[in-house]
Amino acid sequence: MFELAARVTDAELVILQAMWREGGAMTIAQIRAALPGCNPDTTKTLLRRLCAKGAVQQEKREVFYYTPLVSQSELTHYRTQRLIDQLYGGSAKALVAAMVQHEQLRREDMDELQRMFQVLWRMGGR
Repeated sequence: MFELAARVTDAELVILQAMWREGGAMTIAQIRAALPGCNPDTTKTLLRRLCAKGAVQQEKREVFYYTPLVSQSELTHYRTQRLIDQLYGGSAKALVAAMVQHEQLRREDMDELQRMFQVLWRMGGR
């Protein structure tokens, strides 16, 4: 699945995000409605590319319906790992340290992370 996630462009991601938000199969009209201001021809082109890549399935009913074949969690995991590898030498700790240093984490975020780490620690996690 990572190979597929690697081929999804940022423009195509916008289409997928709209589909994930709405959930289920969508017509092109529904996708356009979920993306106000997006050029209809561009939407068609991006859907065609996503289908060709195997990231979206097209099904003919009374009209064509489109369903994402890559999940949001799969794509998010791939892109997060890629970011960590490219910018932080594979160190998630370096990413978090940079966020703390640049004050990009709110107190609530840090409290939530601390709770998550405590749960992992109790479970014998990494």
